[in-house]
Amino acid sequence: MWTIYDRLIETATDDSIRIRDFAVGTRFAAVFTEDGVLGLAPVITEKWDRFPFDVDPEPGMSLTQLIPSIKSWNYHESALALAALNAYHNRADKMPAYAVSHPGGRRSKGAFFKFCEANTAGKRSVMIEPHYEREEMSSVPGIFDIVRRERSFRDYLFNAYEELIPESQQVILSGMTIVDKLIAPVLNTAKDCRSIMWGLDVPLTTAFADGGVDEVTGFIVDDPEKCFWSVKKSGNRDDIIKFGHFVTIDLTK
Repeated sequence: MWTIYDRLIETATDDSIRIRDFAVGTRFAAVFTEDGVLGLAPVITEKWDRFPFDVDPEPGMSLTQLIPSIKSWNYHESALALAALNAYHNRADKMPAYAVSHPGGRRSKGAFFKFCEANTAGKRSVMIEPHYEREEMSSVPGIFDIVRRERSFRDYLFNAYEELIPESQQVILSGMTIVDKLIAPVLNTAKDCRSIMWGLDVPLTTAFADGGVDEVTGFIVDDPEKCFWSVKKSGNRDDIIKFGHFVTIDLTK
């Protein structure tokens, strides 16, 4: 269960990167570092707060102190930890030479659909916690099933992945699967098909290769001040996405 989490935690080795500020909005959580980098993560809000924070985030704290909380079953704590992990990794100067950068700003809004044009056409895919609702994806080519922790109309409930993945050619996961703890069982089930991480909330690290992931696409924030303000105002996906650009890393190289 925790192997991939432990691997992600182990990638954060620099204690010098510290938190300047953080926020939990309605849709996104964000961690802003003292050196001007912003990391994002999805917010899952439950009716009851069943578990307390084990680590209280505060300005001046090292990212490495917060990142281990990605294991937390308090989804707000886990989201802040994932945002910290993204603030650690999703930096232009950390990208390998073979990484592919996609157009940023408002052109980022079309990144997911361009990804689908290149990856889902002619295939059967399972999408786990995608950032888009089914009605928004009417133009996506190929056959795809959607699995969510909180099911929407015509989507499958989270445990359906066990039946769907063996019948599919690839699985596409968002960073929300790290927060809600679906990533480990899904990747274990998907050993015989292609696995891709895609989203605003995906850490750009080659550590995913150890879990069987073939490709990651994550988000680098280009205007952290405006993006952070948007998170605090409960900005939605399209509000956030205009403040950065996506980067893809092929983990099979």
